[in-house]
Amino acid sequence: MTVTSDDSHRDELSAVFRTLYPGATVTSRVPASTLPLSYPEHVRQLLEIEIVEGRLAAGERVSEDQLARRLGVSRTPVREAMRVLEGHGLIVRRRGKGTYVAGATSTAEARALYLLRAPLESFLAAQAAETITGDELEELERLSAAFRVAVAEADAGLPRLIEADSTLHWCIYDAARSDLVSVVRSYWGRLLRELYTRVYLEGPPEHFADQHDEIVAALRERDADGARSAMERHIVDGWEVVRASFEAADDANGP
Repeated sequence: MTVTSDDSHRDELSAVFRTLYPGATVTSRVPASTLPLSYPEHVRQLLEIEIVEGRLAAGERVSEDQLARRLGVSRTPVREAMRVLEGHGLIVRRRGKGTYVAGATSTAEARALYLLRAPLESFLAAQAAETITGDELEELERLSAAFRVAVAEADAGLPRLIEADSTLHWCIYDAARSDLVSVVRSYWGRLLRELYTRVYLEGPPEHFADQHDEIVAALRERDADGARSAMERHIVDGWEVVRASFEAADDANGP
């Protein structure tokens, strides 16, 4: 169902937000233009945050009925949201057993994911160097600055840092105007969970901010090779942090 400017629709969406985020300041009369386009999209965003932040745990069984009751919406938007999250790798359906939050990513799975990311996302960065518009470059520079601010403000918390990082990357990939962005989208949700649980708990975010600046500089110069190289280095360095995190967890758990 498409969200309109009707007050009851805005009130329901705000009530959903307050259910998931007790104490958050959300007015019941927000401009319709600031709302997601549909109930399923709103529900998807909220459920994705719960999964990424671990409030819906890896491997946990999820029920459309229970989620709909908790959120105060019908089953239809929940069903549609879960279908999208399944496409993003965060929800899995097991025949005859039900629907679950995707299990924790193994070391081998994470390695495979980063082996895919490096050539694919560096290719998109190179493409973006040729197709990005002036307005998109301005937005990208703003996002890069916002990420650095989030890094500097340590008390801002992981959600703000990861949101800034993700938004910057998607500005680049969307600017590539390539159908291959659908492949990136298929694993991005799972990647966000790794960012939340590993990369920004272990790695130096200042270093990633510097790498973002290098990517943006290459795009500004329309340097496709430079953008490709900078993005590849950025992703490879991210993998090294993830790998070290897995190794540290293995050492802590013992033989």
